[in-house]
Amino acid sequence: MLDKKVFIAGGGTGGHYFPAVAMAETFYRMNYKIYFFGTKYGIEAKLDFPFGEKYLYDIKGIVGKSKSEKIKNTFKLLKTAYHISKIIRKEQPEFALVFGGYASAPLGVAAKLTGTRLYIHEQNSIPSSTNLLLSKLARKIFITFEYSYKYFPKKKTNLTGLPLRSLVKRDKYTQKGTARKFFDIPQDKTVILMFGGSQGAKKITEVGLEISKRRKDLFFIIITGKNFRGVINTENIKSFEFVERIGLLYKAADIVVCRAGAGTVSEILYYGKPAVFIPYPYAFKNHQYYNVKWLKDRGLAQIILDKDLNINTLNNAINNYLSMNLEDLSKKIESASIQNSEMLIYKNIDNDWF
Repeated sequence: MLDKKVFIAGGGTGGHYFPAVAMAETFYRMNYKIYFFGTKYGIEAKLDFPFGEKYLYDIKGIVGKSKSEKIKNTFKLLKTAYHISKIIRKEQPEFALVFGGYASAPLGVAAKLTGTRLYIHEQNSIPSSTNLLLSKLARKIFITFEYSYKYFPKKKTNLTGLPLRSLVKRDKYTQKGTARKFFDIPQDKTVILMFGGSQGAKKITEVGLEISKRRKDLFFIIITGKNFRGVINTENIKSFEFVERIGLLYKAADIVVCRAGAGTVSEILYYGKPAVFIPYPYAFKNHQYYNVKWLKDRGLAQIILDKDLNINTLNNAINNYLSMNLEDLSKKIESASIQNSEMLIYKNIDNDWF
């Protein structure tokens, strides 16, 4: 019997959507009925939402828009907030949980208008404009990285890490040999996993292709994303457009080369993978760099700026890792992870009744 209800919002990009799905999954297991709110133009419109009802609205962001677009989009956001307020009054959820981005704004405002408990989660080191605004209305704020403390009231801010979907976490204890057999890749070579994000990263793919020609002693797995044209399969490269069981690839790999979005960083911490991070240079306020700077400062990661990425800098970074005891390093990286973020957030909310 699903007698408890929760309203969740977060979308536009996978960075906002997938943590929202992870928490929806967690609350669903705890017998909550889930109502999810997002935008018709985000990733949430393209993917199934298996844990409850999904409401998508004709809303867009305000940041970086022309004056006329800002006025039009603000009106749509407020109109959506009013509509969600009516659903809240009808359904009477226990609370609302939002994950930032403009898709979260209407639910945050609606929660305030109806006196509904509001909680927010910030994925990145530097908060979105929406979360900064909604933090003034929230009872508690959950953050992924310690760096974010400086942006929020410390008394109601909790370091919980990033919720990960069970699909991502499922292969935690799979053996490396089993994972490599699944993808039909060599058991006896050092494996380098390279990827950008859901769209891929052309520069990372191209540098991976070049370095693979020089380093025949290594085997490369490259996730190209859907925007890269062509299949890459040589004696020491296997490429995929997309892999659903990303955890299995982490288990197969020895070293990861990737962007530094909050989800990617959290997955790498969870699986304890030595990584060379290439922060996306156009991320809001360079937040991808600050997502991983703390790891570099602790000697648990390497960073190459996008402008400095080439075959030589990447080769040096790989060699640096190969000179270390990767098994020991992996344990240290994993120990820096918050392994059960989903339950930390659940318990924080479940105990907050006063």
